[in-house]
Amino acid sequence: MVPPRTPAPRTDLFLPFHGVLAQPLGRASYYVLERRDADGVVEQRGVIGALSLYGVETGHVLRHQRVGESDVRFQTRLLKERGGSVEPLLRTAPALSPFQRCIDRTTAGPADQELPTPEGGVQRLWACDASWTADPPALPPVLLADGHHRLEAARRLHRAHPGAVTDRLLALVVDHRHYPLTLSATHRVVPGLDIEAAVRTAARIARVSELPPGAEGNGPPTPRPGTFLLAGGGQAWGLSEISPAAMAGRLRSLPYDWVELPAAISDHVLIPALCEDQGIAAAPRFTSRYPGPGEAGLILPAPTWDQIWAGAASGAGMPPKSTCLGPVPVPGQIGRLPG
Repeated sequence: MVPPRTPAPRTDLFLPFHGVLAQPLGRASYYVLERRDADGVVEQRGVIGALSLYGVETGHVLRHQRVGESDVRFQTRLLKERGGSVEPLLRTAPALSPFQRCIDRTTAGPADQELPTPEGGVQRLWACDASWTADPPALPPVLLADGHHRLEAARRLHRAHPGAVTDRLLALVVDHRHYPLTLSATHRVVPGLDIEAAVRTAARIARVSELPPGAEGNGPPTPRPGTFLLAGGGQAWGLSEISPAAMAGRLRSLPYDWVELPAAISDHVLIPALCEDQGIAAAPRFTSRYPGPGEAGLILPAPTWDQIWAGAASGAGMPPKSTCLGPVPVPGQIGRLPG
């Protein structure tokens, strides 16, 4: 994973974290976070610090998704209420070699905090020695994996109130070379969608293939690249070969780079067509899970790292809610960071 047109590393891109207005820490510090699975295998390791908002303009903070205005407004309200971000943005770097000595020395000692993860593993956290605070390492460009709306909300608040609002956000930068993030799609659950009627509508604009009964019970089906799954009522249907006419008519106003992206086809072609036929609002709920009992929706194929980097490099990004990257840190623990 090598970012295109890489600018030089910066020492002011990623500084020690000093807390937020509502939860200040005793001293500014870097933190090392490590996550192990239920078998004790390290699945994630990275450094927590304060990321510069100006990194977007300098090309050091790469965003791969567009944002929705309603979600930005919601995050703006949260930042105002909390006096800053109390959950770290998730970012990935091609390598964390500038911090490797810091990570090795820090994790050689006992962890300052240990927490169970939802998957039965453990998340460990260490406060780094103060010597790293005095001489911050230079960090190369990083890719924003999670937190696009929070980042945009923070940038807008800082532009509106530069003297009163910080120009940094709490962030976890993980080592992609050694511990790559998991990459999957964000799926769509459509409230009020009648699955049988949706299948009939889909058959008019795509090839529809019913999955064998019980396929979902054998584990969540995964759509192949270029296909979708329409799921609900304990059944699933594969959608492929979507009508070029339907695609052209509904995608013409979008960036050219989006025409083959699953989230664009889902949100601007398939879901509007299904909802229009039933007279319901095309207002899906975004989730990493498959539709539950009594729900119906679309399962998207996983995007690729090439698509993510292409969107970040071109500036067009990807449609909102295109990806699901993780794992994210156990929530609600920033107030208990060792200071």
